[in-house]
Formats: sequence, C-alpha cells, structure tokens
Amino acid sequence: MALFGKNDKGVVPKEVKGSSAKSTTIITSCIVIHGEIKGCGTIHIDGTVQGDVNVEESVVVGKSGVVSGHIYAKNVTVSGKVNGSINCDVLDVTQTGVISNKITAQKIISDGTLNASIVAKETIHITQNGKVNTEKMQSKHILVNGHIEGMLIASELLEINKEGQVKGEMTVKKLKVTEGGLMLGTMLTYEAANSLKGKEKED
Repeated sequence: MALFGKNDKGVVPKEVKGSSAKSTTIITSCIVIHGEIKGCGTIHIDGTVQGDVNVEESVVVGKSGVVSGHIYAKNVTVSGKVNGSINCDVLDVTQTGVISNKITAQKIISDGTLNASIVAKETIHITQNGKVNTEKMQSKHILVNGHIEGMLIASELLEINKEGQVKGEMTVKKLKVTEGGLMLGTMLTYEAANSLKGKEKED
C-alpha cells in the first residue's frame, strides 16, 4: 500500500504514476493534486484531485474526496464528488456520492445523485435514495427505486418499483410498474422509436 503525499521538496508532482506492482494508493484528505494520475492497482481518494485519473483496476472516491476530471478504471466507487466523466465496467455510487457530466459503463448501481448523461450497456439500478437528473439515460434494463427526471431509453425493460418515480420522455421495449411506482411524461415503444429514426434518415 502506498500513502501519497508531498515529496521531499514539499511539492505535489503534476503527474503521479503507479508502480509496476499492483497495490492500493491512498490520497489522504489533506492532499491536493493538480495534474493527471496514471497507474495500475487501486487508488483511494479522500483528498482533492484536479485532473484525470486513469488506473487499470479500481478508483474509490471517499466521502471527503473530490475529483475534477475524467476517471477511467474497471471499477469505480463514488462516495464523494466527481465533476467530470466516468468510463468504467462497474460503477457504484453510495448515498453521499455526487457525479456531474457523463457516465459510460457496463453496469451501474446508484444510491447517490447523478446529474449526467448516462449510458450502461447492461443494467442501471437507481436505488431508494438515488436521484437522477439526466439529458439521456440509456441501458438494456433500467430498474428504478429512486427518482429519475429526464429522457430514458430502455432497450429491454424499464422497471419502476414501489416508491420509484420517473418523470420525462421514456422509450421502452417492455414496462413493469409495481403498485406505488410513479411515471409522468410521454412514452414510446422502443421499436416505434427506431422506426421513426429510420424514416428521418430516409428523409
């Protein structure tokens, strides 16, 4: 495990590169980094990073952590704030997590706040405390136990469970709403939407 702080001259380097051995690097709450971070293994951020973070394995943004830049990793967990895009396989956002900008992933589970455009190839699960304000959210399966406002595209299933709320424009192949779930706005079937796009291209 590496604990990252200032060097012997009292200066945080502009670019931090991880060692060849896979390990966990911890950026503590008192540390501020200006510049890009690259490496392997896992990085846990409790401090502030003003720049992109690109690691092979995992990025964990703790409750006090703030990243102003883009994050690239296999797995990302956010309990703090990310002001930038995230590109990963699996994204987990806890109740205190806040993400702004753009998210691209395979699977997403969020109990936090997302103010972003969101694309997940497989599934998106917005849990009970989750709040989403989005220009567009797209996935095969979208499961809602929290609140979503914006445009949703579910190519397989949009599932709104008890206490789940969706407001906006919805394009779905299949829809399942449990008693207590709420949907407000317009709805179009996924096949009809694709048909309209085809006609627009012909015109």
